[in-house]
Amino acid sequence: MYQSPLTLFNDTQPQARAVLLKLLRQAPTWKKLRMVYQLNASMKHLVVLGIRQRHPQASEEEIRQRLAAILLGPGLAERCGAATMPNTCVSATAEQELHYTMNEKAITLRIIEVLEALNIPYAICGSLASSLYGIARTTLDSDILADIQPVHIQALVDTLQEDFYLSAQAIVAAIQHRSSFNLIHLESLFKVDIFLPKQRAFDRKQLANRQPQIVTEGSDRTVYFVSAEDTVLAKLERFRLGGETSERQWQDILEVLTVQDDRLDYRYLRHQADLLHVADLLERALTVL
Repeated sequence: MYQSPLTLFNDTQPQARAVLLKLLRQAPTWKKLRMVYQLNASMKHLVVLGIRQRHPQASEEEIRQRLAAILLGPGLAERCGAATMPNTCVSATAEQELHYTMNEKAITLRIIEVLEALNIPYAICGSLASSLYGIARTTLDSDILADIQPVHIQALVDTLQEDFYLSAQAIVAAIQHRSSFNLIHLESLFKVDIFLPKQRAFDRKQLANRQPQIVTEGSDRTVYFVSAEDTVLAKLERFRLGGETSERQWQDILEVLTVQDDRLDYRYLRHQADLLHVADLLERALTVL
């Protein structure tokens, strides 16, 4: 069981901590997301540099194969054939890599536009949601909760198959088992994980409680995110199911609780945490803070 009592901003003086928390709470969604994509660009550029350092004689194709295996895992990279797709990112400068990685937002928005066109209820969740409500961090994918039905499968495949790896069989299985499936943008190797809501009240509440957020500077374009409370609850459940060993999940929980603070509905949090059998984890997190 992961017990480490992480202390947020332990190298920050109290006055500076108060200012930082205020800025984080006031930052618009598009700025928080831009921070995520900038961090992703730096991470990916460093990964490519590391591959080149370890394999100085590697061809561009081999570098891409190794990058795909790192970002997606060897099995998934091989199944979708992403490792064999041409991609200039492996030879990009840091500035170019930022441009490619910023396209991660466009890729996520492309998926959302398809879901909206099919009238599929959805909400962005996972690390993008915790970065919005807490502190931005790197992420290898976007997570979307979406209530996809069998009638939607063919339209999803027809619309996305040219630019994405996706499997109709995997979508069918995800619907049947209320699990998840992958969408992988073949050029960039960016992955979008689609989670089907389970047949329980909490999953319905996540979609009912979703919050519209403006994701582009100077635009009124909004997309839906799960609420801050439901982000904490979902991560508490995932932390428990993962054996309570994920430092990253625990840190995400603490950061959302710290940044959102009195904006949170603690009555709702405690009630749902009890139903999800994670009430003890919620109280432990609140005690740490």
